[in-house]
Amino acid sequence: MVPAKTHPKWVALLQGHLDYKFSNAAASMLLFRLKGDFRRDPTHTTLLRAVEEMHAFFCKYQRILAPDIAAIFN
Repeated sequence: MVPAKTHPKWVALLQGHLDYKFSNAAASMLLFRLKGDFRRDPTHTTLLRAVEEMHAFFCKYQRILAPDIAAIFN
């Protein structure tokens, strides 16, 4: 199960405080893009939008991303 958007590790991933190497290339590319967006515009709004997008992606592909979800959030 994908953790709630309010879980602090979403923000930690996007701000670079939590370094994780995804087993899925698409998840890695998404995180890379969203981190870049946040670096260019480090506002709370950008961060919330990035968390929303990352969470939606993980919900959509949670079966494929199950090992990554377990490693990050457990």
